[in-house]
This record gives sequence, C-alpha cells and structure tokens, in this order.
Amino acid sequence: MSALRKDRWQNIDSLVLLEGGVTYFPTIEKYLESATKSIYLETYIFSADSQAEKISNLLCLAAKRGVEVKLIVDWLGSAPLVFHPDLMKSGVELCYYNKGWFGRFGFSRTHRKLLVVDGCTAFVGGINICDDHLDASGQPLGGARWDLAVQVSGEIVEHVHIAFLRQWQRLQVGALHPKNIIRRIFQQELPWGARHFMGIRRGSHPSIAFVARDNLHHRRDIERAYLKAIGQSREEIWLVTPYFMPAKLLRWALIRAAQRGVAVNLLLGSGEFALLDWAMPNLYGQFLDAGINIYEYSGHGQLHAKAMVVDGRWATIGSSNCDHLSFFLNHEANFMIRNHEVVREMQLQIADQTHNYAHPVDHHVYMNRSIFIKIANWISYRAVRLIVGVLLIGIKDKALINQGD
Repeated sequence: MSALRKDRWQNIDSLVLLEGGVTYFPTIEKYLESATKSIYLETYIFSADSQAEKISNLLCLAAKRGVEVKLIVDWLGSAPLVFHPDLMKSGVELCYYNKGWFGRFGFSRTHRKLLVVDGCTAFVGGINICDDHLDASGQPLGGARWDLAVQVSGEIVEHVHIAFLRQWQRLQVGALHPKNIIRRIFQQELPWGARHFMGIRRGSHPSIAFVARDNLHHRRDIERAYLKAIGQSREEIWLVTPYFMPAKLLRWALIRAAQRGVAVNLLLGSGEFALLDWAMPNLYGQFLDAGINIYEYSGHGQLHAKAMVVDGRWATIGSSNCDHLSFFLNHEANFMIRNHEVVREMQLQIADQTHNYAHPVDHHVYMNRSIFIKIANWISYRAVRLIVGVLLIGIKDKALINQGD
C-alpha cells in the first residue's frame, strides 16, 4: 500500500451488524467452512471452551484442504493455547503477539478482533474466540456477554487484509532488521489527518473506513476519530465501553459537547475488575455536573461492546476501549461508518440494552455517598493511574487541535 494513498473512506457493498456470539459465531463458522483461499484471524483471547474448540477445528480442517490459514493470538490473552498442537499439526500458521509480560514490544498487546476470509469478507468488532456465557476463568457469567461486530464486503476488506499482513510481518524472524523496518515504513499508510476524517455530515452517501492502531505510524488515529466525531456532534452521543478511564482530551470533549446542548450518554461496564469498578466513579462527578447521563451495565451477563454513535449518522465499532491502554498502547482495530442503516441499528440496540440491563447513576445519590466510599474511589483511581502510567512510560498525551467543525 502506498504511503500516499488517500482513499480511506470506501463505498459499502454489504454491511451487517452482528450482536453477540449467538449471531457472530454461526456466521463466521459458515465462512470458515467454505473458505477456498485464505483465512486470516487475529484475536486477543482464544479460550479453551467448546466454542473456541469448534473454531479451532474449522481452522484445522481448512488448512488440511489447502487453505492458507494464519492465526495471531495475544500471548497474555491466549497463552497457553490448548489447541496449539492440533493447529500446528494441521498446517495452521500460528504467531503469538509479544510473548512475555514485557516482550520485545514492551507491555503492548494485540487487542484486535478481526477475521478476513478469501480476501473478500471481513469481520471486525469486540468479540473474542470464547463462549459468551463464560468468564475468562471458564466460570458462568449468569447471562450472555453483550458484544458487537460487523461483517463487511467490498473494497474496504483490502484495508483489513493489509492490516493483518502488516501485523504478521512484524512478528516474523528478522522483522526488526533495519532494512525490513524501512521497507514497512515505505509501505505504510500515513497517519490519519484532518482531511481524512472529513465531516459527520459530509454528504448522505453511505461510507466506511478502517482504522488500525499501532505504536509506530498510527498511535493516535482511533483517539482522533473519537475526538473529531464528538467535536462535530450536535444532537446526541451514545458511547459504550466496558472500561472507562479516559484521558483529559476525551473527558473535555464529552463535557464540552454536553455544555453546548448535546445529549451525551455513557453506557459503562462493571463487575469484571474490582479495582476498576472502584476507580471509575472518581470521574463521575465532572460528567454528572455537566449533565451527562451515566448508565452502569449490571445484572445480566457482561458488557463487552466497544462502540460510539453520534447524531444517528456516524458510528465506530471495534476493539478499542475508552482508556489509556486502548488509545495509547494496545493494537486495536475499529470501523467508522457514516450514513448507513447499521448506525441507526446500533443506536437502537444500545438504547435497548441500556433500558433493560443498566441502571442510571443518580447525581444526588452519587454526591452523597459516604466519605469512606469517596476515599476508596480516589485511592483506586490513583492506583489505576499509577499502574497505567508505568505501562505507558514515554507516551505523552499531546494536545490535538481543530477537533470541531
């Protein structure tokens, strides 16, 4: 891909929203069974449950019939991969991203969830290869994990395809040799700039763009997409994320949007990491004071979707949480979608989940919580920031300008 390539936004041939593993896995299984040329899969978690075993078996069968099968799993999220011997024996090419707690890429993880089949169909979202009803340790969740992904076809698939191959090249022996680094630099797409984001209201033609975050050329691309869309919002924002520890730029953007009359709604996860559950409320006050609605997902499975819908006509969906790890460290992959019916469908599903399975954070109750809880929230928040700060040493939160219209 030329570094000067500018066609970031593509026409949409086909775009389908997939809600949860109940729709996602039967769909990708059909494509894995019928693949004839290639299967490229990158995921953070490839678990050891029955659903993961089924996907592993399909990958093995595809490789045995001559399909090129490449699999990238994150070492921290997936090792030890119990299906490793079967995959290798069947001819699947397998790479672990960043072996060790601090490997050659530091603490960076690949948090992407993407699949490309035969170079014609791509799947991108937040769904790992695991059973929707089990947690990371294999214990029942008490309900289904709620997550989202999209299936696409058309020219945009090439962007996902190339992003996977670029990641694959990074993990090969000799990838860090100067000549290989230089070659990848010249093949790399330039970082996203203001001209690439265009406007939320630019025309009415449906279009889609793919953004893959890394720590070399595209460190700020996904964050810029969020900030640009929030800065251009006029009516309503729905932001969904299981882990919410935003940097100042995103906090200020949301608050400024609310102050100019935009209805800002946050649907946040809880119940997975106790320290994070105690830390996040330390930020609630400034949002509630600005009139932002906060909803905590509880009582049914687990919130795992990562998405944002702006003014009912622009959306992003993928693997990126709204926290420092996703915006500044981990490799992530998101689609941005404009003027397509899927945007409205996402908004309706988010609103439905909020109504059925979340409770609003009451401003009065929040402000009158006990002094002990306030102290616990403050200490937890500082502890999380300290941990993240250590992991992000050398990465600075530089100001981004011109994020509005």
